[in-house]
Amino acid sequence: MLHLHRSERADGLVTMLAELIAEPLEEAMSAELVAVPTRGVERWLTQQLSGCLGASPGRHDGVCANIDFPFPGAVIGAALAFGGGVDPHADPWSPERSVWPLLEVVDSSLDEPWLAPLAAHLRNSAPDGETRRFASVRHISDLYDRYGVHRPAMVRSWLDGDRDHPSDGWQPELWRRLRNKIGTPSPAERLIDACARLQGEPALVELPARVSLFGLTRLPASYLDVLDAIAPGRDVHLFLLHPSPALWRKVAARLESPTRGLPRAEDPTTDESSNPLLTSWGPQGIAGS
Repeated sequence: MLHLHRSERADGLVTMLAELIAEPLEEAMSAELVAVPTRGVERWLTQQLSGCLGASPGRHDGVCANIDFPFPGAVIGAALAFGGGVDPHADPWSPERSVWPLLEVVDSSLDEPWLAPLAAHLRNSAPDGETRRFASVRHISDLYDRYGVHRPAMVRSWLDGDRDHPSDGWQPELWRRLRNKIGTPSPAERLIDACARLQGEPALVELPARVSLFGLTRLPASYLDVLDAIAPGRDVHLFLLHPSPALWRKVAARLESPTRGLPRAEDPTTDESSNPLLTSWGPQGIAGS
């Protein structure tokens, strides 16, 4: 089941998390899993939890132990790989692996007109030579990875060259050639089927019976899809900061159904906030998710 915990203060979220993990898992030796956005958050959270977990009454002499703090992308990526039948440690689409076939594709296509902008960039990168060439191509592989997370529908549309948008330039054609070179579906292509498989077979993914994600400031729609898919087989807890409980209630009352990826022009809640900063943060619709 998917559980949502929210607070306007980070220490309030810590209290909620401590109360949750104070109840041990059924398997006594299983590590608690708490995904965090940065290593700084991990260090701070470890310090906060050690002051209350196992502490004596009125004292801060507890201990924070047997808790894993991975990044959310690692948890989601591994679940998506398992759901797609791919070893997460050998996924050919991970940026550190896809950069090598991408280098081959770029080298073989530099003289073609469609890749002229990238070719000019690489020529202008000399005298750094090979070092700058690798860095540029690795940056492209990282971009393709982020596209798969944040805009999977766009990546899937690239499979059909007739649907390319002029503003995308050379990137769709380069991605298609990389797709042909790798020869296996990308994470964006695997997303829908993998989520369906994870929902039907919870044991596919190697996760404990309780998974927590703490202090995330943003959550891509594809991550929510994967969390929804793994939630039927375990408890998934989201600990999120929200600056205004009153605004949360107003937005929840306006949303008739859960929304994801809603364009600003179509968001019915954009006029709920009178605070310019909150308005600039965009839709507050996670209350309905």
